[in-house]
Amino acid sequence: MDAITKRLWVLLVILAVGFSSIWLLPKQKEMAVSRLSKDLPVSLDSWTSEKREVSAAELKILAEDTEFARRFYKDTTNQGFAGVEVSVVFSGKDINNSLHRPEVCLRGQGWNFVRERSIVIPNVFEDGSGLPVREIVCVRPRVAHDGVEPPKNMFGEPVYDKRIQYYTFFGAEKIVSGHYDRTFVDIQARLLKGYDQQWAYATFSVPVTSVYREQGFQIPDEQVFDEAQSAELMEEFMRKLLPEVVAP
Repeated sequence: MDAITKRLWVLLVILAVGFSSIWLLPKQKEMAVSRLSKDLPVSLDSWTSEKREVSAAELKILAEDTEFARRFYKDTTNQGFAGVEVSVVFSGKDINNSLHRPEVCLRGQGWNFVRERSIVIPNVFEDGSGLPVREIVCVRPRVAHDGVEPPKNMFGEPVYDKRIQYYTFFGAEKIVSGHYDRTFVDIQARLLKGYDQQWAYATFSVPVTSVYREQGFQIPDEQVFDEAQSAELMEEFMRKLLPEVVAP
């Protein structure tokens, strides 16, 4: 048997093994739903909320079967605190056109990143487990709108806003804070368990109001919250909300 014939036989064996291995994969099941509920509560203890609508621009770029849940929460016992916005995007069958990297969207909206890192918020769930999130701290100068110039701060520059955003992904079984982690979990579920899953991309954001005092504006002390205080109050709210809307 010459060398060429041997190579052909080896190639034939490899192809046969490859195609036959398809029969070893689990049979595909229906899409498994996310652990995160689509129904965000209207109120929660001392927190009340308002529904926030999804913009036409968001609806235009995302797949038709993408679903949303979005509310802005205020604490009635702490009126000085600005509140927490919760926004959830539930992926459809075409996940690539349902979920987008928030870093790209934020930068596209003019936000400049001060810090980004992966952290775990401790003791979020009833069993004592924490929540992995990606933290983004960002700032953005205000721009002219409808021909009206933005207000200036004491330095003669446009006023800038600052906010903290946490985002994470709730799958059918696992919660991860990174796109690559989510992709890896997807591959495992398809190959080892035979199912596709719905992901809920959830963001929690809060403004940092101390920057207005730093820019020379006279605002009441009870409305001034720095990064640490804003993050602490947002995490306190998340510990109330998530055990109510995330399945065990």
